[in-house]
Amino acid sequence: MKFESFLKMNNFRLKISAMKLIKNKQVILSTGCFLMLVFLIASSFVKQPYSSFIQNEIEQAINNDRWDFTADYAQPISGQRRYITGSYYVYCRKDTLIVVLPYYGRLNSAAGASTQDPLDFKSTDFKLTKEKRKKGGWHVTIKPSNSEVQSMNFTFFDNGSAQANFIMTNRSAIDFSGKIAPAK
Repeated sequence: MKFESFLKMNNFRLKISAMKLIKNKQVILSTGCFLMLVFLIASSFVKQPYSSFIQNEIEQAINNDRWDFTADYAQPISGQRRYITGSYYVYCRKDTLIVVLPYYGRLNSAAGASTQDPLDFKSTDFKLTKEKRKKGGWHVTIKPSNSEVQSMNFTFFDNGSAQANFIMTNRSAIDFSGKIAPAK
């Protein structure tokens, strides 16, 4: 009788151990599947470089001063990053600069108060300097003479993404991120 109860108890313990082992295998398997899924999703968000053909087109556009910057996000110095809907851009042509961007920021002096958006203008009087980056891409600085904007500093990357920093005369600075493309 004692021996039978001992066997039943031991058999019960073996079943529990087997169930724990199966459960541990399931946990390990599901954790592995989860980690693999996270890795696949994360790797799909890595920015893929443009083909060398498109990189050459962008480089040629920058060299010829014929490029378009399209803004996706605006980041005021004080405030949250904002997704931009609509068509906001900077068009650079050899002799003309067209800027149509929203402004979110603070006015630093009454001298800069106007009803017009400070980042909505066309200029034919500007200085443009460009420098190739060591890590690839370009730094382009534009200083319009007849605008409230002191300087526009662009960083163009090899994968087609771009960042822009606008320093204003009487207003707080603002940053934009978006894409660079050859002029159409």
